[in-house]
Amino acid sequence: MFVLFVGNLALGQIGLEANKTIRNKQRVNYIYNFTEYITWSNLGDNTSFTIGVYGLDKEALIKELEKVATKKKIKNLPVKVVNITTVSAINDIDILYIYNESKVELNAVLPKLALKEVLLVSENYPFRESMINFMEFENELHFDVNEKHINDAGLLVSPQLLTFSIQQQKDWEEIFTQLEEEHDKIEVQTDELEALNEEIDRQKARLDAQREQIKKQQRNLVSQEGDIEEKKQELALKLTEISLQKRELSKLQELINRQNDETYRLTNTLDQQEDSIQLRKRELLKQRHMMSEQEQSIFNQVEAINKQDAKISSQLEKMRSQGLLIYLFAGIIVLILALIFFAWREYRRKKKSEEEVRIQNKKLLALNESLDSFVYRVSHDLKAPVINVKNMITMLKEHTNEEEESLVPKIIDNLELSSNRLDLTITDLLELSRIEKVDEIRDQIQIEEVFKSILPEYQNELDEIGANVELTFGDSGTYSSFSEMASVLQNLLTNSIKYRRIDTPLTIKISTREKNGRMLIDYRDNGQGIDLKQFEGKLFSMFQRFTSDQSISGTGVGMYIIKRLIDKNNGTIKLESELNKGLRYLITLPSKMPKS
Repeated sequence: MFVLFVGNLALGQIGLEANKTIRNKQRVNYIYNFTEYITWSNLGDNTSFTIGVYGLDKEALIKELEKVATKKKIKNLPVKVVNITTVSAINDIDILYIYNESKVELNAVLPKLALKEVLLVSENYPFRESMINFMEFENELHFDVNEKHINDAGLLVSPQLLTFSIQQQKDWEEIFTQLEEEHDKIEVQTDELEALNEEIDRQKARLDAQREQIKKQQRNLVSQEGDIEEKKQELALKLTEISLQKRELSKLQELINRQNDETYRLTNTLDQQEDSIQLRKRELLKQRHMMSEQEQSIFNQVEAINKQDAKISSQLEKMRSQGLLIYLFAGIIVLILALIFFAWREYRRKKKSEEEVRIQNKKLLALNESLDSFVYRVSHDLKAPVINVKNMITMLKEHTNEEEESLVPKIIDNLELSSNRLDLTITDLLELSRIEKVDEIRDQIQIEEVFKSILPEYQNELDEIGANVELTFGDSGTYSSFSEMASVLQNLLTNSIKYRRIDTPLTIKISTREKNGRMLIDYRDNGQGIDLKQFEGKLFSMFQRFTSDQSISGTGVGMYIIKRLIDKNNGTIKLESELNKGLRYLITLPSKMPKS
């Protein structure tokens, strides 16, 4: 039973190591995913994309990053991973990862990153103290984004990443407090486990010593049995000699009898033979005396053998008693550990019940908040599990052999398609919630600057499909929100790429000019187009799709988002299109700030 318990404990330790490996894989996937929403302007001359990991004990994370770097690129550049051990050594990197256990003050790091286009990704730091900071809670990763720190470093962040992040300090502090409590409990449990391991090692040492003593006694017993066997053989030889002597004695007795007969018959020779007879009688007495001594020696040896047998039996009985005591002691230890385990599990169950009651009470209070807040929270809480599911699917694809498994890759592809659709739906809901809640700052901006800020995100994909983008920007600007206009152009570019025609290279034309005191954006492409007669009155409705091709991902919210953002900026939008002849958006926006 004791050996079984030690084996189970070893398996539990292996399970903890496997869990740490999975967490490192999730961290790597998050770091890679963050790069999709950050824009670097200095990568054009780089031959590689460098990730720096701060700390002396991060070998496992560094190995996982290097493993993924052999299969994936960032911004179409090969990835290099370096280990950084001092703040002064932070140079020539694109991402810096720091864990709170490293005891590094971020206020000392952030000034070194100013305008160096280095993204700081941290873990388990306070709310918005870093650029991107995430932490693990209840098997999920949550993160916050400080757009100001990112901009101070010379980087741009996509609005989509802001919608995925935790935006309220109270939400972060609530999770952070719960995480610290979990860490305290884990440390206590780790100390208890180490103490238990030490006790088990001591028990194993005592058992090994007792086993060695038993083996030594068994070797002595075998040696004594060998001595007894030798003495038995010697006794057998002596008994054989006694038998021979008895036979000789019988022969002598017969000879004496014959001689006596001969004496009676030959009286005249009696005197001569009497001396011989007396001599032989003395020899016979000597032989009988020797036989008596040998019999006594044999009897003594038998007594000694019996005593040794009794001593061996006593030693065996003592060894059996010691074995029973060892097993009984091990059973008592296992019973005590089992009682401790059940008491700990009951305590955990009670704490979990109390936590669930507290969470339910908070949920009841949250029902009194506004509908926009409800949509945001629900969408955000769904986002983290969906991202975790996508990360798990990515790991499954990396560890699945398509040649050995014929059905599993198809199932993984279907799971990936479904999770991508759910991810898009949640992303669009978050974007809608943000649009309805947030009033962005409006200023005098140039559409050319807005478009150039988002174009690097799509440049690789445009080059891969052989797309041609023609730009003609006039001098007139518009009084609008920079981020909202960026979101409009992102949606237009995404739709053009998704709904392009297979038989014709994609061509996109964008121009701006002044018309009747307002700025006009003319956006055209030669894609699949839309049947305006079929979808009349539904063009800018929510959850409305204009194609039956299920291989093209989409939720039908993009057009509604474009229309809503244009309306918020006091603009208008008009769509002209024919099926298989592309489409044309005519967007008008105010040229200057309206007079109050």
